[in-house]
This record gives sequence, C-alpha cells and structure tokens, in this order.
Amino acid sequence: MSILYTLLTLFIIASSVPLFLGVRKGLSKVNWVEFYSMGKDAGFSFKEINLLRKVAVVNRHQKPSALFWSVDVLDKSLAGIHKLVDKENDNEEREYLEYLLKKLYSYRKSVEFKKPRYNRGLETTFDIAINQIVKLKVDVLGIYESSVLENNRNYILVTYPKGPPLPVGFSWRDRTLNVYFWRREDAGYFFQSRIMEGYPDRDFKTLRMSHSEVVLRSQKRKSVRTSCKLSAQLYPVKSLKTSNQLPESQPGLRCILQDISEDGAAIMIGGQGKINMCCKLQMELFGKVAVMRGVVRTIDYDRDKNLSVLHIQAEDPDEQSRYLILAFVYDIYRNEQMDDSTVNQNPETFDPGPLNDVPLEESSSVEGSNQDEDLESLETVDEELPSFDFD
Repeated sequence: MSILYTLLTLFIIASSVPLFLGVRKGLSKVNWVEFYSMGKDAGFSFKEINLLRKVAVVNRHQKPSALFWSVDVLDKSLAGIHKLVDKENDNEEREYLEYLLKKLYSYRKSVEFKKPRYNRGLETTFDIAINQIVKLKVDVLGIYESSVLENNRNYILVTYPKGPPLPVGFSWRDRTLNVYFWRREDAGYFFQSRIMEGYPDRDFKTLRMSHSEVVLRSQKRKSVRTSCKLSAQLYPVKSLKTSNQLPESQPGLRCILQDISEDGAAIMIGGQGKINMCCKLQMELFGKVAVMRGVVRTIDYDRDKNLSVLHIQAEDPDEQSRYLILAFVYDIYRNEQMDDSTVNQNPETFDPGPLNDVPLEESSSVEGSNQDEDLESLETVDEELPSFDFD
C-alpha cells in the first residue's frame, strides 16, 4: 500500500509541474485539468497530450486545446519553436526546444498520414489512372517501363515498353508479366497481367494488358512530400561514405527541385542522368542552406528536350537540414512573409546544368547495384513484392 501512495504522490507532483510552468510563461489562467480531459475525449493518448501541453507552454497558447483540432495552430507552434531555437543562447534550453521540435514533427507526420488521401487503397486495375507509369518485369531480361494510355472495362492500353534491348524473335503477345507501379500520395502496387496483343500505329506501338481483380499493396509512403519549383545545386560524389553533409562553397550543377521530402527528392537537370549515381543536393530554404545526400534510383529522360528528372533516395540529413526540409514540406510559415529564396521559379526560363558534362569518375555508382536489384532491395510486405519509393 505504501508503494501505491508513493506512486500517487509522485504523479501529483509531476502533474503540478505544467501548472507552475504555465504561471512562469504567462499561462496562469489555463485549466490544465480541462485540457487533459478534452484531449482524452478527443481520442488522444496521454503521451500525445503531454507533448502538446509542453508545446502550448513554450508557445504561450492562451487556448491550448486548439492544438487538438487545428493543424494550422499546430504548424504555427512549429514555426514558433523554430524561432525560439534560433534565438536561444542557453545550451540546455536549446536542447529542450530541439527535443520538442523533433517530437512535434513526428506527431505532425502522424496527423498528416491520417488524412483520407493517404489511406484510400486501390483494389482493382479498373481504377488505374491514365498516364500512370507502370513497370513490367520480364524474367532474365529486366525491367521495362510503360505509361497507361487508356483504361476501359476490357483492357488497359499502354505505350510500348522501354527498357533493355529485346532478343531476336521476342514477342510480348500472350506473355504473363508481373506489373508494379507507384500511385501518387498512396503506395506501391503489384498485379499480374497477360499481354493480349499489340497494336502497331503509324508512329508507335501499344500493348493491351488484361485486367486483374487481385491487386496487392506493397508499400505505403513513409514521409510527406511536397511539389515545388526551386533552384538547387547538385554535386556528384564518388560515394556517400566518403562525402560529408557540410554545405559546399563552390557552385555545383544547376538543377530544379521538383519535389522533396525528408527521405528523398526529384530534380530536373540537363542531359541524361545516371542510375545509382551518388550525389549531394544543396538548396536554400528560408535563408538557410539545407543539404541532402543520396543515390539516384530512377530516371525519367525526355530525349526531345534532353532533360532528366532524377529521383533521389536520400540518407538521413543532419538535424538542421531535416528541420528546414520539414518546415518547407508542411509550409509552417504560410501565414507569414516568405523569404525570396523560397519563391517558385519558372522552369521554362531556368537553364539547368548538363549532367553529361560531369566526368564519369565523379559519378561512380554504388558497388554491386543495378536497376533490377534496386527494385528488389526496397522494403516490401510479407509477400516480398518489389516496390517503388518514388512517384
């Protein structure tokens, strides 16, 4: 019984701490008991409520319960902690604020992924959208890429597959293939299909694929990504192990950042890209430099325009770069005056640097990697189905 009383006493003392903090920060009128009660009624865990209480105290929210239902207030709180971190000179207080920032961003991501667009799944091939990129895996030969031109109740019409050279006498007709694709803002998918027959056209060929009632979801997105049009600098490196995360003082190859998340990015650059190229990406966000290192996993090459979109799978960035990227992804300063460096640029007037000008020895690939192995090495579900990390 004495142990129970001791634990109860400790809980009361711990619960009183936020009240004293609230008084110190000018929140003496906040009813914290009501705050915790509202949080529980709204379905929040005690751990989440405790985190949001700390955030409310640091930001001096007079109505902290708004954190339970307003994403706008949540993002303003993130912006407020960012500013406090920049101004804080006391190392101990700064570490506490950075701890809150880390925890709050983790919570913010969980809130984002609860939105319907991240949870609606695709159950049949009849729902595959026009222009969806699909990957066709042919045993021994490799991976081929097509785009959906038409999707009706009888078949899926796709562009003629692009990929490794086909052997003499090869025919797509009546061939059963494993088909993989990444659905935007959703997940990776897999299904099996039979090639019904080809339709030779005047300028190009198309293939008809059979529908499938069995579509397996292979991988959900792990991070939130946002589209943009920002100038950036690309630095090919020999390997990620020998490179660092420090900003480069010399200009790199000019490129356009098309989308970004904390674990990857897509950039547009002149020339034809190189699969498995190790690189460092550097950009300016909110007047500060953010650095991302990674490996080019897939490439979309426009031969007519001689432009490539490189999809980069990134390693964990340093803390400052991660927070800058997350702040940009969630647009936490959307209600404030933005820095000129974050204004979108028109890609039509931007001249990206040619990747082909980079010496080959400066863009060596990861040892032992090839496109098919990359496909197989990404995280999969229990069925061990290949998946794609990029749109």
